[in-house]
Amino acid sequence: MILSFAWTTPQYQSGKKKCTRRMWSDDYLALWQKAWDEGRLVHDAYDRLPRIGGQRIGKFRLTCRPYRERLADMPEEDIGLEGGLWASKEEFIELFGGPELMPAVIRFEQTE
Repeated sequence: MILSFAWTTPQYQSGKKKCTRRMWSDDYLALWQKAWDEGRLVHDAYDRLPRIGGQRIGKFRLTCRPYRERLADMPEEDIGLEGGLWASKEEFIELFGGPELMPAVIRFEQTE
C-alpha cells in the first residue's frame, strides 16, 4: 500500500512528519486497519500519486493501528508530528475543514 505526501514531501524526507490525517472512506480505512491486523506494517511513501507520475520517496512502518479521531480531539503535539507547517492546532483544524471532522489518523516511522 502507498501514501502520497504531495503537500509535505520535504517534511516527510526530513523525518519531521510522523503522522498524517486523511479523509478516507470507512472501506479504505478498513484496508489499512486490516494491513495492521495482519502484520503488514511497511508501506511505500510517494511524492504524489503514481498514476500522475509520482515517485517512491521511501518506506515507512505503521506505529499503531490506523483510527479515526475528531480534529477537536487531536493532541496539540501532533502539529509537529504532522510536519510542523502550521502555527497552531487551531490553524491546522481551520485549514483541514473544521473541528468536527473525523479523519483517519496514520502514525508511522520511516524505515529508509
